[in-house]
This record gives sequence, structure tokens and C-alpha cells, in this order.
Amino acid sequence: MKNQTLKLFGLKKQEIEDKLGELGLLPSIKTYVKEKYEDAFLYIDEKKEDGTFEGEIKKIVNCFAKYIYAYEDVSLYERLFEVLKLRNKTICLMEQATGGIITSNLMAFDGAEQIVKTSYVMPSVRAMQNHFDLSPFKFTVNHGVCSEIAFDIASFMRSRIAADLYVVSLSTLAEGNNLYYNDNRIVSYVAIGSEDGVKLIKQEAEGKKRDQMNQLAKTICFRIINQLK
Repeated sequence: MKNQTLKLFGLKKQEIEDKLGELGLLPSIKTYVKEKYEDAFLYIDEKKEDGTFEGEIKKIVNCFAKYIYAYEDVSLYERLFEVLKLRNKTICLMEQATGGIITSNLMAFDGAEQIVKTSYVMPSVRAMQNHFDLSPFKFTVNHGVCSEIAFDIASFMRSRIAADLYVVSLSTLAEGNNLYYNDNRIVSYVAIGSEDGVKLIKQEAEGKKRDQMNQLAKTICFRIINQLK
């Protein structure tokens, strides 16, 4: 019997199962899907020895290509660490919206101190203003944190710390932020800076704060992995 594991990000369990059904492969393979925060484990097992498994796997891989981040059962954080190490890249982080989740997961791997150059957790607007020398006026005119401020913090870190990647995650839950958007839906702003420029991400969510933080942390990891491919 043959089997294959795929790790996917960006799809819910039902979406994965619907796509597998559309491929028409289910009579000859069985699948198991586990998903949390759109981070999914897909296990594929052949039901019969008819020589078609490789062709079926190819169809599945092609279908999910833009969502796949690993072909074995590893977490997004482990895969990000592997990619950073393989590419010989270093990273500097400022986490407010993700509360240090990314840094703490990366630091669990041996050799992380050679990759994570610096990490900040800034829970309040005042802490950001004081540490990163930000103008209070920008917070006022933008009614709180925004993409521009995430960009400014990434630029500040880049001017002072030698690293290949600069990651900033902010949200409207920052203490001292004076505006929620869209009926209290939480808005997160992310800046990922590199030698190729700065990529900005805006993400809206609702529900438990813990779930939002984990979802955003995994989204950031997946974006960086794809950026370094």
C-alpha cells in the first residue's frame, strides 16, 4: 500500500473534501483531513494496487499546489524554520497582534539563536511610540494602528538591526488604540520587509482573541515560506 501526507494552509476541512470530491478520485483512494486555523493535514492512502496512485497524487498536488507548504507532517513554524535555515536567512520580529507566538515557536528549534536576530512584544500604542520613535500624530490621523505604522516600525528595525527579514504584526486590539473597525471586527496589519521591499497584509477577523492570534501567526508564516521559495 502507498500513502502520502500533505500539509496545506488556507483551506477549511470542508473545502478540501469538496475539492477531493470534484477530482473524482475517492473510489480508489481514502483520505483523512484534520484542520485548525486553516492549517490542514491531508493523509492519502491507496485502496488498491492498480498502479494509478502516482497519477492520482499528481492530480491532487496540482489541485492544491498554492496551498501546500510541506510533504510531511511538520508544523508551519517548523517548516518556516527549515526554509530560513536552508536559505541562510535571518529574521527580526515585532509582534503585537500575535503576542510573540511566532518567535516562541521558532526559538523551540536548535540553532534558532542564529536565525532570530531580535524580537519585540509591544502590547500598547504608547510602548510602540516610545520604543520605535513613532509620531503620535500618525496614530491620531489614522485612528490608531494601520499599515503605514507597521511599515514605519519595519523601517525602524531595518535601520538598526542587520537581518534579512523584518516582520511587524499589529492589530486594533493594541492598548491605547482608539478605534475598532466594522462593528468591532478586529483588523490586523502586517508588514514583511526584505531586500525586495515591503509586503503589506491586512486581515479582518472576529471571534476569540486566541483564535485570531493563531490564525494571523500562521498566515504570516505561510506568506514568508512562499516568499522564500
